Amino acid sequence: MSKSRLNFCPYVVHTVGPIAQGRVTAAEQGALRSCYKNSLQTATSSGARSVAFPCISTGIYGYPPEQAVHEALATVRDFLDEHHEKLDRIIFCVFLPADKDLYLDNLPLYFPADAAVRSKL
Repeated sequence: MSKSRLNFCPYVVHTVGPIAQGRVTAAEQGALRSCYKNSLQTATSSGARSVAFPCISTGIYGYPPEQAVHEALATVRDFLDEHHEKLDRIIFCVFLPADKDLYLDNLPLYFPADAAVRSKL
């Protein structure tokens, strides 16, 4: 095994998202943002330099993906604005083509091409 492989330390940070069942209140919005923020804080405090996120709560928990994408991107943007030196990469893992389209359409709203912290998508 190469030396670089030996230095790789993967972590799994688990979070449980809010149950929205299609109706989103301020409490669910805050809870979803908290999932992303706490995961980012846990990952960076463990020394992780990259993080991959699924679409938290948008499956069986019923959080509308059209709303969840904004909570995810806004929270990650806020975290990076304060802690940009702690992370090299954030990946949003999606399963459905519709989710991919949501992220591609909304990433520029939170990570414009001329911003200091840029998306590499």
